[in-house]
Amino acid sequence: MSLQYVPVMPAKRGEFTAITNLQPLVSANILPLFELPRKADATVFEPSITRTAKSAGKAWANRAAFLDISKWTPNARTESGIHVLEYAFSQFRSMGVMMHPVVGYDRWDDPDYSQALKNVRKLYSVTPCLRLDREAIKEDMRDLPYFTGKMNDIMDALDVGVNNCYVMVDFGDVSKSAVPDIIEDTEVAIEALRSMGFGTVIVVGGSMPSGVNKAVNAPDAEGCIPRIEMMAWKAVFSKLKDRGIVFGDYLIRNADAVDGVIAPDANAKIRYTIENQSFIVRGHTKRLDSLTAQHKVLAQKLVASAHYMNPSFSWGDAEIFNCSVGIKELRDATSMISVDSNHHIHAVMAEVFEHQRQVTAIGVVIPESAE
Repeated sequence: MSLQYVPVMPAKRGEFTAITNLQPLVSANILPLFELPRKADATVFEPSITRTAKSAGKAWANRAAFLDISKWTPNARTESGIHVLEYAFSQFRSMGVMMHPVVGYDRWDDPDYSQALKNVRKLYSVTPCLRLDREAIKEDMRDLPYFTGKMNDIMDALDVGVNNCYVMVDFGDVSKSAVPDIIEDTEVAIEALRSMGFGTVIVVGGSMPSGVNKAVNAPDAEGCIPRIEMMAWKAVFSKLKDRGIVFGDYLIRNADAVDGVIAPDANAKIRYTIENQSFIVRGHTKRLDSLTAQHKVLAQKLVASAHYMNPSFSWGDAEIFNCSVGIKELRDATSMISVDSNHHIHAVMAEVFEHQRQVTAIGVVIPESAE
């Protein structure tokens, strides 16, 4: 495995369909991070988590992935009293997904959370991923002795070191950030983590706004928005020429998207990833026209544009073309999420590979236990 890309995604049907239909070469070079979804009003968790794990197994069995419960409270337990992380981890593993736990730097001080991670570490052969939030990046890293001490405490408690542990620098929603600011913060973070001996550093951000109206203001219009995280990663990579700096993003969703929200006025849309940008083709509220009908019109607009690649580029691109000519109906928002996400992963992989090819030919070393 040559790690090229870490897509951060909710463990949901749309994303599972997207990764099920990846080309083999793409699947072999990504390490997805599944965020376990949680419905705010739910009181019974185990059946839902088990169903999610089964779906993940169908989509990603015999492959490695990260599991994160950041959508849950750190001390969340199932109805039988098992910590959510431990229960979910065992379910995903039983379905054949080679899960590795995400360790929330900002949550470690919760005793229930840290104990659950210790339990997972004792039961399974895993390569944890320490996920640093924006506060850790902007504040704690500026006090390097304090930051180093806390990181070492976490790794000591989990009995891992810098050679068998990933670290993720997660900027979250960068839709309102400036590229130079993200570049500066990334360079500071990499310098701090390299001083500790970390080899692979995953840098993550997401530029998709929380609503399509914040990307394209008018209904039935098109427009491009910058992918801040990609432009920042390219600049850092060009400067350092270090393949150990791995790109990550939130696919085509907003980084802070809330689970389980019912949107009766949701707009039809296609979020199509192109170089350094996302091309948004917006429809209008589904109260006026069905998503099925709107998706066909939007697909026709996309295929006729200069941005569309070709049906053979990815499964998602083929679905868009088939929709545009009436061969395939895309009936709901989840179907379009699958299509958009599948295209996005292929497009990101091609973009990352091409930038690396242009800049350097240096190889990358990743933790062996995660292969």
